[in-house]
Amino acid sequence: MSDEASDGVAEVEETLRQPIVAVTGHVDHGKTSLLDLLRSIGGSKTNVMNREAGGITQELGVTNVPSQLLVQAIQTMPFKEKPKFESPGIIFLDTPGHESFGSIRNRSGSVADIAILIVDIVEGFKPQTIQSIQILEENNIPFIIVGNKVDRIHRWESKRGRSSWQSWNEQSKDVQKMADEFYYKLLGEVASHSKFNLAKYWEGIKTFDIKNDRLFVPMSAKEGEGLQDLLFVILAMAEKFAREELIIHEHDMAEGYVLESREEIGVGKTIDIILTKGTIRVGDSVAYNTNDGPVADSAHAEDSSSVRIRSIRKPIGMTEMRDAGKRWENVESASAAAGLKLVIPRMKEIHIGSKIFFPMPGDDLESIFTEMKLENKRIRDEAPIMCSICGEVLSRKEFSTIHTNPGAAGKGFSQGCQTAREVREGAVVKARTFGGLEAVLYELKKRKIPISHAEVGPVNKRDVREILATGNDEHKFLIALAVKGNVQVENELKEAAKSKKEVDFNYVQGDILYQIMDQIDELIEQIREKAANSDDGPVFRPAQIRYLNMSFKDKPAVFGVQVLKGQIRVGQELLRNDGTGRVLGKIMSIGTDGETVAHEGQQVPIQVNIRFSRSNISDDEIFYGNVLEEDSKNMKNVSLTESETDAFIEIVKIHQEILQEYSYGFGWKP
Repeated sequence: MSDEASDGVAEVEETLRQPIVAVTGHVDHGKTSLLDLLRSIGGSKTNVMNREAGGITQELGVTNVPSQLLVQAIQTMPFKEKPKFESPGIIFLDTPGHESFGSIRNRSGSVADIAILIVDIVEGFKPQTIQSIQILEENNIPFIIVGNKVDRIHRWESKRGRSSWQSWNEQSKDVQKMADEFYYKLLGEVASHSKFNLAKYWEGIKTFDIKNDRLFVPMSAKEGEGLQDLLFVILAMAEKFAREELIIHEHDMAEGYVLESREEIGVGKTIDIILTKGTIRVGDSVAYNTNDGPVADSAHAEDSSSVRIRSIRKPIGMTEMRDAGKRWENVESASAAAGLKLVIPRMKEIHIGSKIFFPMPGDDLESIFTEMKLENKRIRDEAPIMCSICGEVLSRKEFSTIHTNPGAAGKGFSQGCQTAREVREGAVVKARTFGGLEAVLYELKKRKIPISHAEVGPVNKRDVREILATGNDEHKFLIALAVKGNVQVENELKEAAKSKKEVDFNYVQGDILYQIMDQIDELIEQIREKAANSDDGPVFRPAQIRYLNMSFKDKPAVFGVQVLKGQIRVGQELLRNDGTGRVLGKIMSIGTDGETVAHEGQQVPIQVNIRFSRSNISDDEIFYGNVLEEDSKNMKNVSLTESETDAFIEIVKIHQEILQEYSYGFGWKP
């Protein structure tokens, strides 16, 4: 008995949670293959790689490996001293390697205790390898570099189940020399892109310094060689360097990340999560994120419904959570780290990939909500929008902080754009997960396609209305990544495409990101080719309208107008005639029977994408139906009526005299 115990002071036994190990790196370098090999030590024959859409990881995968299997696996290592391991196991995260999924890698890096950076030893560093190192450094995550695919080295002889340390030393001298050359290349790349030294693990593990060193582990996931070496190094690092991070503190608020959400027959709403902190129990309340903002249980918010955990399920054995099927067991409570399925009745549409909290009475809900709101803001900030003056497409954050800032010359600032506004038109994006949504936005920005709306969830009627209001054919994409189809909406889309050629658009859907983007690229080429060979007139013609002092709906605004000159069309912007040149909004619909055009003399109700108030619109106020810049340049070649000419003169004046867009109209004069 210790002296402390004999003095009446009880010893406190530390409880350790499972370390979280993120597996990251460039696409196709072998992350998922490595995890399939890992699951094989528990007798699992899963092949997640073959099951994933397009053969690439598009979301986080979670695998729980119990400690007894880990300890058993390293017993074959030819070292006298084996690391002790007191945690119940290890949680492995499989992260996407494709460049478009950088945000998912960032989030997984922020929750990981240790990381495995997979590098194809022959190909070396790639853009996502460098990005992964940057993320890990920013989050102070110690990482191991795995030189995978050693079997690609010429004349390398692999043996399944053999230690890669043994394998390296048992190769012929010529093969060893070639392997060393690939290793030294990696060593140089690590030195170029990080502050760390790299050492072969069998040479550097005894003198390893967490602040300055990183360890190299060669292996072949394909041939099943070197897995025990990797586990040996992980356990040593977890025990020696991450132990403090693994201690469970009883009063910590439980939190985690949402991986999946679905309705299950006979069960109701379920979500798959990775619990990264704390302990949860059946009956605990929940705080989570939605498209409309944070939501909390009625114990913490003024809500008539109670959102609480009805049941907690754990995957049986070493099942990958995405592949678990019906292999779950019910438990009353669970502690971090763990991959879990929760049954939560009356839950709203949750953001997949976002953070979830399990607050107790007295916890600071305000700070939780602040974090969730910042997450929603990040999505909004990254959305690509178009500059009204120069037409450049860039993120909303870049637009507001750099592009329109006169003090940011040389950093993307274009002279004359300080008075620019967002052009609220473009593609509509829906995705099943938060990460998928971010990936689509990333790809659209590269292609300079702005968006009008993006959110997690299925396609709905509002999405159809919004895309019909987009004027530029190259932006008319309704994109659905890995979301369930809405039969009613899809039928409406087909009918719209058949009956309304002037408002035709493209509905692009699928489960694989790069296939969706390839389809969009092909469609844009077709649109451009068609436009080049077309004699069609302008998309929008000039118009003048008057507000009829009647409002039918406030949000979105529906009110009556009279077309005084020309014609208005769905998707057309309404310019104010108040000396500012500001845009009131965009016409979303005309009339009550699905009309797309209203002509001179007509009195019709129109829907505009603004909230109506008496401060927005004055009695009998005059507006102009704006024309696209590309249309204005050709307007001198278009046969305009006398009233359309009058309206266009006024529109040119607004752009040239008020907005000082001297190129507008291409020098057109009546």
